[in-house]
Amino acid sequence: MTEPRVGPEAPGNMRTLVLSNDLDETREIISSAYSPYQLSVLGDPKEFSAWYAEGGFPGITVSGLQYGAETLVAPQPLDSYLLVCQLVRGRVRVMSPGREERVVGPGQTYVLDPYRSFQVHWSPGARMTTLRLDRETVEQAAADALGLEEPLRARFSLNGTVSAAAARSWAGISAAVHREVLGEGVARSSPLVAGHLTQSTAAILIQTHELVTRGVDAQRPGEVAHPAVRRAMALAEERADQPLTLADLAAAARVSPRALQEAFRRHVDTTPLGYLREVRLGRAHQELAAARGDGDVTVAEVAYRWGFNNLGRFAGYYQQRYGRPPSRTLRS
Repeated sequence: MTEPRVGPEAPGNMRTLVLSNDLDETREIISSAYSPYQLSVLGDPKEFSAWYAEGGFPGITVSGLQYGAETLVAPQPLDSYLLVCQLVRGRVRVMSPGREERVVGPGQTYVLDPYRSFQVHWSPGARMTTLRLDRETVEQAAADALGLEEPLRARFSLNGTVSAAAARSWAGISAAVHREVLGEGVARSSPLVAGHLTQSTAAILIQTHELVTRGVDAQRPGEVAHPAVRRAMALAEERADQPLTLADLAAAARVSPRALQEAFRRHVDTTPLGYLREVRLGRAHQELAAARGDGDVTVAEVAYRWGFNNLGRFAGYYQQRYGRPPSRTLRS
């Protein structure tokens, strides 16, 4: 291996696999690490240099890559994994023939999924880090986020994070992964921690970057087809007399609170907590009707039993749904 003109040291526990001025050597090693790819120098070949290092724990591989000359990279589709790429310095132009093109600068991210071909035009000295995740892990996270029972064929746009808040969330999980890799964190020695961190990274990726695939089961008359909605409904009906929050319902549904709210809005035209309130109203109405004429039962105790701590609001909800106050149901 020849001595490179430009070559950063591998940080922490990352291993340097390429530190070379040799184009063929670089192509061979990085093709083995990722997928077979074409590597072309667009500037002076004498200025070419490359550095590649990687490290990780079960589930995630962190890589660093730099080219010292203007370079064009054209890998074959990634097949079994995807890459989340973040520019550290310089610029690249990432192109998906016939689909998208984007110029990416320092601090920005983009996702390369297994279903696209792409080319990346590197400016001289550009450097990036990548997180490599198994396709199956990400596709299960996508299915969970959309409330699907089976893994979803997840395809991403090149647009990066969907908002400033999403960028901050992704930066947080990415920093946590890098700390585990570079600082000998427990994920390197604990399969349980590695698994949880990998799943969290995939889930946050789905929530922070733009999915091209947006498939959910179509709703049929008289049936709620969305699995996440069904799971949340089941919990609301089984535990209507217990304190439940939106987070509880989302956990049972195996999606984020935001995704669950969107699924309820789309499929049943209400909110998760609105549905829970309707279940509780129905239970309270049944109990009041069953206790009709029983002087030992009060509206207040029935309301409290079914989670209504504000009697005025309970009476308002009840009046709106049943056309009469709860006290009349109890008396008549």
